[in-house]
Amino acid sequence: MKLILAAIALSLAALVSGSWVSGGEKAVKYVADKDFLMKQKFFFEVLRNIHMPLQYEEYMMYTKSWVEDKTMYQNYDFVEEFFDMYKMGLFLDKGEVFTIYNKYFMKQTYMLFTFLYNSLNWDTYYKNVIWAREHINEGMFIYAVTLSVMHRMDLQGMVLPAVYEIYPYYFFNTDMIRSANYRKMYDPKFGFYGSGKYNVVYSNYTMTYPWEVSVVKHSYMMDYKKMDYYYEDVGLNSFYYYFMMDYPFFLNNDKFDFMKERSGELYLYMHQQLLARYNLERFSNYMYPIMGLTWKFPLKLGYFSLLSYWNGMPFKSRDYNYMISDEDYYKLDWIKDWEMRMRKMIDDGYYMMDDGTKIDMRKWYNIDFLGRMMNCMDMHMDYKMCKFGFIEMMSRTLLSGMDFMSMKSWPSAMMHFETSLRDPMFYSMWNRLLDFYYLFKSYLPYYTFDELNFKGVVIKDVVFDKLVTYFEYFDSDISNVVPMSNVEKYWDFSVFGRTMRLNHKPFSYSLDVMSDYAGKGVIRVFLGPKFDKMMELDYYKKFFVEMDQYVVDMVVGKNTFVRNSRDFFWSIKDRTSYVELYKKMMMAIGGKEEFMLDMSEAHCGFPDRMILPMGWSSGMKMQFYFIITPYTMMKSEDSMVFDKAYMCGGFKYVDTLPMGFPFDREINYSYWYTKNMLFKDVMIYHKDDLNKTY
Repeated sequence: MKLILAAIALSLAALVSGSWVSGGEKAVKYVADKDFLMKQKFFFEVLRNIHMPLQYEEYMMYTKSWVEDKTMYQNYDFVEEFFDMYKMGLFLDKGEVFTIYNKYFMKQTYMLFTFLYNSLNWDTYYKNVIWAREHINEGMFIYAVTLSVMHRMDLQGMVLPAVYEIYPYYFFNTDMIRSANYRKMYDPKFGFYGSGKYNVVYSNYTMTYPWEVSVVKHSYMMDYKKMDYYYEDVGLNSFYYYFMMDYPFFLNNDKFDFMKERSGELYLYMHQQLLARYNLERFSNYMYPIMGLTWKFPLKLGYFSLLSYWNGMPFKSRDYNYMISDEDYYKLDWIKDWEMRMRKMIDDGYYMMDDGTKIDMRKWYNIDFLGRMMNCMDMHMDYKMCKFGFIEMMSRTLLSGMDFMSMKSWPSAMMHFETSLRDPMFYSMWNRLLDFYYLFKSYLPYYTFDELNFKGVVIKDVVFDKLVTYFEYFDSDISNVVPMSNVEKYWDFSVFGRTMRLNHKPFSYSLDVMSDYAGKGVIRVFLGPKFDKMMELDYYKKFFVEMDQYVVDMVVGKNTFVRNSRDFFWSIKDRTSYVELYKKMMMAIGGKEEFMLDMSEAHCGFPDRMILPMGWSSGMKMQFYFIITPYTMMKSEDSMVFDKAYMCGGFKYVDTLPMGFPFDREINYSYWYTKNMLFKDVMIYHKDDLNKTY
């Protein structure tokens, strides 16, 4: 998402950040001052080679102890909980495999975050981060530090290295990681700047697994092979990681006040959109939509991730014809019982809180309540309410053969945000979970004609550039997998992992609108499959992906709105690499150039190169859908604004309409298709002319 960065007053005071303003307006940029740059430098250095001890002399004096002065914390009671747990030796050891989907690790991560978050000032926080870097489990440390940077007000605008460069093990297959380390062992020059392209290692995706043998028995492996470029896309997987980190389900709202309006609605809508986008890619590969999880064993769909943890242990796999253990059937009973209660609550039309508050489940805006319930947001409000949120957690653990309450873990790809989208079962699981979303929506009344129509506004036509997708090679900095003991050479050293990814040629469209109205309107744009009869829309609407939404100024008469795909509201471009950002930072510290921050380094947004599905070489017929609605000014008392504590900034909803409007409800065809709407057939062409010479 191209979001407005947090609190202009704060940004100007710290001179740290900037924004892109949607709708084609000129970007505003800010220059980082020396204080900000030194903080930025600190994070890049403490996150380097996370499994090695810190090598920087300036930090060594703070590795032995945390700041124990009670006056140096906003709320020492919360911090004391962390001290007590740590002194009792209850934290996961360094070197052990971490997952947030474990009751004990989740509690420990929560305690570590409160410890860092409550540090009163930068000096205290800085010293505590250094101590934690040396004494806390590496995976837990990355998780808690990332959360604290996202949510501490004094760190707004801070840019962490991309997660796939901090911890490449979760994004690049074992063959690539081992190749990088092996080459460094036998060639001391490998990886240093002067070597140029010689510093590149390659991934073969699933070709590293003997799928030709298994495909005889399992067509699922062939399906995976068709779409390995999608499952293993670095940008797509990092998008999901950051989305889940922006809305941490286990942080108590009483203490932190992170969850603002519509966070639960966004949680459900984003997963619905992920599933829709995934199915469009399946259509591009001549595959049917993913089936919902049925909990009938054995489960045919197995998964082998080809990933390994830093210690060489492979990610846990799921065999074909997967069976859960006899001891796990009681967990399945829990899941089915929670699902039954959830359906009953929606069917009954209300939920009664412990304090007697009645939540009306026939009000459209309580989709937000349902989303919070399903993700355990605000779990402090009603413990039995949060149990519904265990449906997803328990489903993940059951499909991974893991125990939610074990002291040691061997996680599968489903047990990490960074790797969930690699497993086809994730989409099957969410196909089932979204039944609650669709059930809730099925009880809402049809949109009325007046709610759909924009009087006096008619969309006449839209003209598109040719839509072309292609594959390209992309290099990511994976230097963090190669241990380096000499910090003086850290920033002259970079190893790049080369993978193949989907991209599309930038395109524009020109939308012609006739209007009897002068003022603001909101344009929403969706992409979905082509269907033959309007009556089929009730089925196909769940496959439509929202591409863009933006505010326009209309005049009486003819209006022409031209929009480029690189300006779409929900998407972001590639991040700058680890080493390049560090070099820019050091140049700015030395006064040789200015360090400009803008939304090009925003973490939260769908990769703009993946907004189109692959398509076919002969052209895949699809359709865009446009709708223009009246602009409703956001009022401050509506509170429909994201908390500015998010690293992405204070994103403001364009208007007050439900997410997914107007596809989010059942359709009354007698009046649904109004003049302010337009379906436009398009062809998406795929050019399979990748240059395979390195």
